[in-house]
Amino acid sequence: MNATIRKAGVGDEGVLASLNAFVQDLHLEKRPADFKTTNIAELTATYRSVLEASTGRAWIADSDGRPVGYVLAVIHRRNESPLCPARQWLEVDEIAVDPEFRRRGIGRALMLGVISEANALGVANIEATSWAFNEETHELLRGVGFVTKTVRFEFTASGR
Repeated sequence: MNATIRKAGVGDEGVLASLNAFVQDLHLEKRPADFKTTNIAELTATYRSVLEASTGRAWIADSDGRPVGYVLAVIHRRNESPLCPARQWLEVDEIAVDPEFRRRGIGRALMLGVISEANALGVANIEATSWAFNEETHELLRGVGFVTKTVRFEFTASGR
């Protein structure tokens, strides 16, 4: 891998919005009813609010000064209920690597950054959700030690 991983902060929201196109285009192609064409201005504002939040975390992979990937994670806390104990986890919400730079260990390095952050925060669980069609992401997650936790099914009248 010829990339460095750095924590993203306020000021990086435009970089995250631009990098999102790689993954957003795939999702829009595979699930057009569930995703929209990227509006960079709106997405930049969304990422800014995530980066400003105390629960938001993001990392950017740079290669020769060029951003080539990112991962976005959010800390979640759930209060105890009659059915479940209180818990805290780090949710990997988004990950994307420029197709030119895939299969070079960048996604793995980004995920190892997430794992390191969770350890530093004392958060024992990290979770990620991925669409069924996204086999590359599934392979990446399994490769760093993630295992299947739940399976979600869908039924629609359109027979999708």
